[in-house]
Order: sequence, then C-alpha cells, then structure tokens
Amino acid sequence: MKKLLKYLSLYGAFFKASFVADLEYRFNFILLVASECIWYGTQLLLYEVIYRHTNIIGDWTLEQMRVFVFLALFVDSIYMILWDPNFSKFNDEVRKGNLDLLLTKPVNSMFMISSQKVSVSHIPCLLFTGAGLIWALQAIPDFSWYRLFWLFLLIPSGLSVIFVGRLALNSTAIIFSRADFLQYVWYSIFRLGLRPDAIYKGFLRYILLFVLPFAMVASIPTRFLLEPVQIGFIAWAVAMPVLLMTFMNWYWKFCMRFYSSASS
Repeated sequence: MKKLLKYLSLYGAFFKASFVADLEYRFNFILLVASECIWYGTQLLLYEVIYRHTNIIGDWTLEQMRVFVFLALFVDSIYMILWDPNFSKFNDEVRKGNLDLLLTKPVNSMFMISSQKVSVSHIPCLLFTGAGLIWALQAIPDFSWYRLFWLFLLIPSGLSVIFVGRLALNSTAIIFSRADFLQYVWYSIFRLGLRPDAIYKGFLRYILLFVLPFAMVASIPTRFLLEPVQIGFIAWAVAMPVLLMTFMNWYWKFCMRFYSSASS
C-alpha cells in the first residue's frame, strides 16, 4: 500500500508539471484540443457515412456501432492522456542516450519511461467521448445501466493491451538503436482495435482475440454492454493483463541488456 501511494504521489507530480507546461502556451493548447476533437469527429463521421449505404456492419446496427465508436475513442483518450507523449519520444531518447538518468531513479524504470509526461490536452476529448458514450447507450432499447460496471474490469484490460503493445515495440528500438519504422507498425496494428471485431473472420479474428488481443480494447467491452455476458471472456479479461505484464517485465529486462548509455 505504501508503495502504491508513492507511485500515485509521483504521478500526481508529473500531472501537475504537465498541466503547467501545457497551459504555458494557451493558444497552442487550444489548437491541440481542437485538432484532437476534429480527428475524433472524423472517426464518428466515417461510420455515419457508411451506414447511409447499409443497415448493419458485422452484426451491429448504427445505434450499436455508435456505442462501439464512442467507447473505442474513450479508451483511446485515456491512453493518449497517460502514455502517448512518452512513447512518441521514446526512440529519440534511446538514440541520444537520454535514458541514463531515468534508469538510475529509485523507482520502476518502465513507470519512469512511460509516465513522465501527461497529455492534458486530451482531457476534454475524454469528457466528450464519455458523454457521447452515455448518449449512444440511451438510444439502445431497454439498456441495463448496471452493465456499465463491466467497464471497470474491461477498460483496464484493454489498456493493458495498448500499454504492453506500444512499450514492447518501443523496447525493440533499444536493440536496433534506431527503429523509427516501429512507430508505423504500431499505428497499423492499433487501428485494428478501433474497428469492430465482427468485420474480421476466421483466423484473423482469433488473432485479434487471443494472440494480439486488440479486440479487448473496445469490441469485447461493447459486447458486454450490448449482448449476453460470456464467462470465457471474463476469465480472459482477468488473466490477460497478468500474462501481458509478466511478458513485458521479462522483455524489458531482455532489451535493456542491449542499451548503450550516453557514457559508454
């Protein structure tokens, strides 16, 4: 418990520093918020246009798809707030040897690498997508609002997929010193999590559920909101983060063997 409070206190300090830094240039902050809202708006508009030509995609109607899209963007907003600024500059930190100072801190190195910067400009997007999710659920006939409690389990599970997937690819850059192409690999894979799993069939859908489980980001949580609960997915949602973090701890230590510090 004491250790948890220590990390929460440290994260609170990171948040305050990021908040002050982002608001120092307020016009830039406003533009960042506007640009993110525009990007999220285009994602919503895409499906609205598609449903003008069809009544169903996979096995979801327009009303159900709105729930999925808002939930996917809500989870994406959390990821952008917590980790994206740190992961985006990771390759440069490796190439310049700037990890030395972080690795000497008396805290978990993965925490330091991933949590120094908080993207405050995405907080309005989080509020917008959260409100949109509630609006979309109101359009679902006879929706049981108690189902929202499933999100307290499933959203952290989906976030673990994003965290481990991005950090694992970034850690690979330590081995190769420069691997900018991995950023493009990440965005290509992550887009799979922003699409409903029902559009994929056969082996590919199996991969998205159990091998590269990006379906847990939004597709499976949406099914828990809209469809009968499947016990197998509950067990998977509990076990998967443990398996992923166990793998990530091992892989991080493995990659660090190849790190060349600025003084070496």
